[in-house]
Amino acid sequence: MNSPLPATSYGFPVRALRRWSAENLTLTPRSDGGWEALFVLEGSTCGNIPFLLHYRVSLSSGLEQHRLQALACEPAPHDMNHREQCAARSDYARWTATVAGDAPLLGQPLAEALAWSPATSPDGCLCADASRAHKWRAVLQTIHFTLQLSSP
Repeated sequence: MNSPLPATSYGFPVRALRRWSAENLTLTPRSDGGWEALFVLEGSTCGNIPFLLHYRVSLSSGLEQHRLQALACEPAPHDMNHREQCAARSDYARWTATVAGDAPLLGQPLAEALAWSPATSPDGCLCADASRAHKWRAVLQTIHFTLQLSSP
């Protein structure tokens, strides 16, 4: 088993990556050598109302450097609290389109997530570009970290 890259390679503490890997991430191998990832994220509105999001990522096989083939963020089934975010309340259709249109690093190798450093904000919501980027960065780096741990 390979040891993970040094903690300085990631934008988050290794302790957080380990916890997210164990508690929030499900990796499913595909028959073609690629992976399907589901990351369940609990966010919160500025009014501290919790909501659940599903981040789905499709990765090509390792021979292709685990390229990001598809990225999607959507509310968890039966979650209605996501509608309480400020941006969703003011224009739900626009907010939905914005969140659905986020696909950072699509087509790039997953390893690019380690160097990707967009403006970020740890806000619990998805109202601003920076808060959405922060969450995508956490999702992609957790997937990378987990695959590094499981590599032969």
